Amino acid sequence: MFRKFLYTSFIILFLSAIHGQTLQRTNTATKGISLRDLEYEVIKLSYIRTDRAVGILKSMGYVVIEFESGKDDPAGERQYNPKQSKKININNIKPDEFPIIIKLPETESVTLVAEDKSKKSSKKKAELGVDLGGIPLEDITDGDPMQRLLVGYNTGKFDEVAQLLNLIHNKIDIPAPQILIEALVIELDSDKLDELGIDYSGTGTGFSAAFPPPDPESGEINPFTVILDRTLLGNANTFRTNVQALISTKAAEILSKPSVLVLDGRQARIQVGQQIPIVKTTDTQISQTKSVDYIPVGIVLNLRPRINEDNTRITIQVETIISETEERIGASSGGGVLEAPVINNRRVQSFVRVANNTPFIIGGLISNKKSNSEGGIPLLKDLPFLGKIFSISTERTIKKEVIVVITPHIIQESENNFSRVIPQDSDLFNAFGNRSFPNSYRVQNTDVFDLSFIYSSPIYKKIRSAVSNEAKKDKTMYMEEPYKSVLEGRVFGEDILVRRMIYEIIEKMDYYKYIDPEKVMFFKDNPDDPSGFKVEPLAEYIRGVFDLKGDKYLRLTYSVRGLASLDKPFVRPTALIAYDDKSGQYSFKQLNRIKNKRDTNSSDNDYTILIGEEKNERRLYEILVLKKVLELNPDLLLELDYFKPGIEILFPSPEVLIKDYHIVDRDGAKYFYEINDYYGAFEDVFNRQTSAFVDLIIK
Repeated sequence: MFRKFLYTSFIILFLSAIHGQTLQRTNTATKGISLRDLEYEVIKLSYIRTDRAVGILKSMGYVVIEFESGKDDPAGERQYNPKQSKKININNIKPDEFPIIIKLPETESVTLVAEDKSKKSSKKKAELGVDLGGIPLEDITDGDPMQRLLVGYNTGKFDEVAQLLNLIHNKIDIPAPQILIEALVIELDSDKLDELGIDYSGTGTGFSAAFPPPDPESGEINPFTVILDRTLLGNANTFRTNVQALISTKAAEILSKPSVLVLDGRQARIQVGQQIPIVKTTDTQISQTKSVDYIPVGIVLNLRPRINEDNTRITIQVETIISETEERIGASSGGGVLEAPVINNRRVQSFVRVANNTPFIIGGLISNKKSNSEGGIPLLKDLPFLGKIFSISTERTIKKEVIVVITPHIIQESENNFSRVIPQDSDLFNAFGNRSFPNSYRVQNTDVFDLSFIYSSPIYKKIRSAVSNEAKKDKTMYMEEPYKSVLEGRVFGEDILVRRMIYEIIEKMDYYKYIDPEKVMFFKDNPDDPSGFKVEPLAEYIRGVFDLKGDKYLRLTYSVRGLASLDKPFVRPTALIAYDDKSGQYSFKQLNRIKNKRDTNSSDNDYTILIGEEKNERRLYEILVLKKVLELNPDLLLELDYFKPGIEILFPSPEVLIKDYHIVDRDGAKYFYEINDYYGAFEDVFNRQTSAFVDLIIK
């Protein structure tokens, strides 16, 4: 009986314990989390403003916390009060309310230009006024970054944040495409207009035209618009050829050739011309005052383009103003009225829609210039009465017209046509030998490899497709490596190819000449030294190669040996130095691959430098310059999408290179191997990294 009682009591206690744990888990699951206990992620917006992004997120049901300040708060002492888009208990946040988006308050002072309230209230307007006293620096200086969102989420529930990040970076905070607008202002003989392939007398196949009626008083032709179709001109290049032909025959003259790069949907303004001063004199009974007004004369282009969805056509709101001055007229100089110009003005406002890279013409500024010329037989043409027989008098009318040719180009930054907006390949845009500024080199088209074979690789395409499909199910892949790099279009091992392209620039410029061989050092093992190594010049070992009549290779092998300890906290990778016979079955390139050990963990790799000829020594010095270039350009992304024609690279000063000591270390040995066998090194890294995606590809 007692045993039965104990057994029954045990069962009751056991069930009670289970029930208590269940209630505890239930209470824990239903209990919310405080805002203070969340994990946070900062999102830096690149293109869209935070208020617009927040408005979109609120419309999708996200909980957003903003801040508002009181109307009477003094500048620099704002009292920010939180304002919730949906009412939540910040001490008891429910699971379905995550993630929480907090809009960080923006910096108030973003410019040093402040509006003078006294001038605003004044009716007088100073056209060329200068504030010599400066402005009061009232606001507190802020140093925080702008346009940020703070996202709070429950620990271990990052998938919700990943989904939000994917939405913001790929759908909301995306860059607007850009349009390059090229304008060509030409003055040409109206009789030669047909050589452009255009008959302005009417419309025809291949182009469309809009002709306003002639001026009712003067009968002059008003400005008009002609849109050239591809079927008429083929493309913009053909049109340029026709224009150049007219210029070569002196039938046309280019007055201006401006261009501007503008974002989709934004306004661009091009103004080419002069500011004509007009002096005004005001007489009163007491005094006489003079003032100067400036009137712009020339060509003004106001444009606002918009790209259609498939990036094939552009709708442009355009305003063209063409003005010119005639000879000054006025009373005599003693009359007190200064001469004033007569300004001829033509204006066109229109909406046009053209295909990408297709020019359209705005014209109609026609001028008639008459010229008289006289000639004849000397002396005889000056005789009274009979002189007309021996003289010639001609009158010529020259009809000129100014037309504006506008050609829009949609710019895709990831493609080669981005080269439209960068300078042409020329040494003119490089800066070397300037004492006031650092040396710089602008990457040219010839410096960039054609690597289309990488992106067309079927393995690369399969990996990107597989990762993209999996990321649709698991949004955290957008934030985790190596999936994040694949989704962003990165290529494993691309840094090797970029370093090789930079190296070829160094090689082309003969920069190795600025390395003093006597100042090239390396670390050598030395058991007698407390540090375990000593610094030695490399030049004497290189001379030893040539003393051996070129039958040997100088080999420097770098490997990480030994572990850090309290007695020796830093382990310096030292070089094992030796001489190897050349008389073998392997070439330099084959031996270079054999002597460079590449493991799965790249930190355990052994890297070797082989020097057997003068060109190997030169390459080593060029590698040392490469290291300096990379140090000078820490923000230079070693990515294929970034390394494009037009970017600027800082180079070390030759004087500094000559004076400095240079250390040949493990990084230098690594670069030496990769530069000598860049494609093989790239392929090794690519294969090693992509092996992690085999399961995804098979799946």
